[in-house]
Amino acid sequence: METQEIAAAARHFAAMARIVGPDPKAVKMRRHAFHLHQSGSTTLSASALLLRRGALADPPPLLDRICAAHGHAAGDVALTAASLVEPFLVAEQRGNPGEEFQPRLVPEARLDVLVEHEELGNARNEKYGPPRWLSARLLALVDVPTAADSVLSLLKHDESFIGRPSWDVSWSLANVNQKQVENDIRSSLESNRNNASVESMGPLMLAKFATRIAILGIPTINSNVIGEQNARQINVSVMQHRGDPMLIVGSPFGLMSPFHFFNSISVGAVANCLPPCSVKCSLLMADTHCLPGMEGAPVFDKNSCLVGLLMNPLRLKGSSIEVQLVITWDAICTGWNNKNLEEIRGDPSELPNDKNADSKTMELKLPDKYGSFVSSTVNNINQYYISPSSIREAISAVVLVTVGDSSWASGIVINKRGLVLTNAHLLEPWRFGRNSPLGVQTSFAGEPLNARENISLQPQQCKVSNEDAVKHEVSLFNLGFKREKRISVRLDHAESQVWCDASVVFISKGPLDVALLQMEKVPIELNTVRPEFVCPTAGSSVCVVGHGLFGPRSGLCSSLSSGVVSKVVQIPSTQLSHPSDTVEADNMGMPVMLQTTAAVHPGASGGLLVNSHGRMVGIVTSNAKHGGGNTIPHLNFSIPCKSLETIFKYSEIGEPAILEQLDKPNEVLSLVWALAPSSSPFIDSPPEKAKEEKVLEFSKFLSDKQATLKSSTDLKELFKHKIPSKI
Repeated sequence: METQEIAAAARHFAAMARIVGPDPKAVKMRRHAFHLHQSGSTTLSASALLLRRGALADPPPLLDRICAAHGHAAGDVALTAASLVEPFLVAEQRGNPGEEFQPRLVPEARLDVLVEHEELGNARNEKYGPPRWLSARLLALVDVPTAADSVLSLLKHDESFIGRPSWDVSWSLANVNQKQVENDIRSSLESNRNNASVESMGPLMLAKFATRIAILGIPTINSNVIGEQNARQINVSVMQHRGDPMLIVGSPFGLMSPFHFFNSISVGAVANCLPPCSVKCSLLMADTHCLPGMEGAPVFDKNSCLVGLLMNPLRLKGSSIEVQLVITWDAICTGWNNKNLEEIRGDPSELPNDKNADSKTMELKLPDKYGSFVSSTVNNINQYYISPSSIREAISAVVLVTVGDSSWASGIVINKRGLVLTNAHLLEPWRFGRNSPLGVQTSFAGEPLNARENISLQPQQCKVSNEDAVKHEVSLFNLGFKREKRISVRLDHAESQVWCDASVVFISKGPLDVALLQMEKVPIELNTVRPEFVCPTAGSSVCVVGHGLFGPRSGLCSSLSSGVVSKVVQIPSTQLSHPSDTVEADNMGMPVMLQTTAAVHPGASGGLLVNSHGRMVGIVTSNAKHGGGNTIPHLNFSIPCKSLETIFKYSEIGEPAILEQLDKPNEVLSLVWALAPSSSPFIDSPPEKAKEEKVLEFSKFLSDKQATLKSSTDLKELFKHKIPSKI
């Protein structure tokens, strides 16, 4: 289906929930990125999944029971993030947050839901009136245990929680609001208690907070249109894979102006699935652009089938890095089917009907509340949305590399004999400190490894192929790496993860940030990449596959992010082997750097840049980084395969002398990777400046023979008359 078709179908199941309540001390908006506060009241909003009667073929029994227990057996429901309503719970429930099947809001708190308004009689013609507000009731707050367990596995990997966790559950924009709130209520004792409670929230509480769902009851929609109750059904997505497309319908900043933001569309892809190596996923990491207020939004696959609910993101403290989380509908059904229904008070046969429901619909029996229709396409859905096999093969060629107990990064298996391509800065980080004269740096995507991580790095026994004896030997002219550091490589297979020891074969001493490792035992199941030496053009779709953000202890497989090639940096091919003083613009034909918009985070160094056909087009090397220290995830740089032909030639014939040319210094390449304005020696300069430019030497990226510039003052003076950069 086209994106427009998916969006048109999805909007029937999307809504916006809003809560308004008393807040004289202005404390209810804490941890919310936006709010309205006036006359002693605070308003918050979130997105919601709208489930009309008859929408699901097989609803969780818990949902029916909750509706019946509240006298809402004939009404519709909306599901949203529990974080919307939790600030307005009564004190005893707010002080001990958890599941609540009889939740109570503070007096004068009011809930309502904004839905698309289909004009009566014209619903099938896709004609809509203005959205309308429906009064709502809070029926329950329910946990999703399997999804919470998956979040917990991410939270626990990095700190062992001896100190404060480095991850929080909130939007990065909430920090700005939180500081303002703290300034406004500095003297409030209630605020101090709330702050202490949040700061002391343990990993388990945090995981449950991230995955708790609020169930809202609303009046039946379009109940007086003949046949309308069965007109809209929603199919459920069966299985998700990394790279699968997704579409989200949410209302970012919705309460600010529903006219502008209600039911906005965001598209992206599945970045990762949890638990790792599991057939059924309870939690998805989403590679998509989301904004505050979209928590609770329904997520759909490329066949407009329901995938799950978007929740509040994980945020790396002290940064703007967010990990978008989606609870799968399978996890919701599994978790809710296992609930003890006796916990919910009330007998459906003895409870009164919902006062807001239409009298004609009261005769519907509870088991038929959600109907029984399901599209026949569900039975054959797998053949449509499983990621292409070529992409899956490329993903399986990406490995996790650890060096001692100090750091981890990514690597790429490039032949069946266990040769792994990665970045040199993982092994020799001191050689690659890149600074731009304009205050922009390249930030390496390698990540320090907590000393406690090594408890899970013990190599496991793996089946070894007969080719184990045929390996790439250590290059005799390249023995700079400290051999006492243990190097391990982890392969992620479909149902298992295998650790193998590795040794250094080659570390480039030239400007290209590349190194080669040899696996000491080569597993039989070993997938390799297929390189594409034709460089992609600007605008081409690409994906980055690497082990960003979450380290070995998390057990997480490589993550995927998507984007486009935003720039191909080229130099004259003559500059690679015979540098000259003059450069002709029409000779610029050798691609040496790819700039992409796909998100890259620490740990993705050495990761794979792959095109839509599953072929490798480059190796991820670095991000751009502000001089102030903030990484720019969507501005990153890769070495194209065209520049790595020597590496792949060596992987075929195994002759070490082939690699010697990668050790040669090259000023032009060094300027390119320094992100210096004069790394365009191909842009015409005033004649009086030409002689001055010849003296530039950037020794950080060459061999240790060359000298550095003396100070940043020299650089500023040197580039004062250059074309200004906007990086």
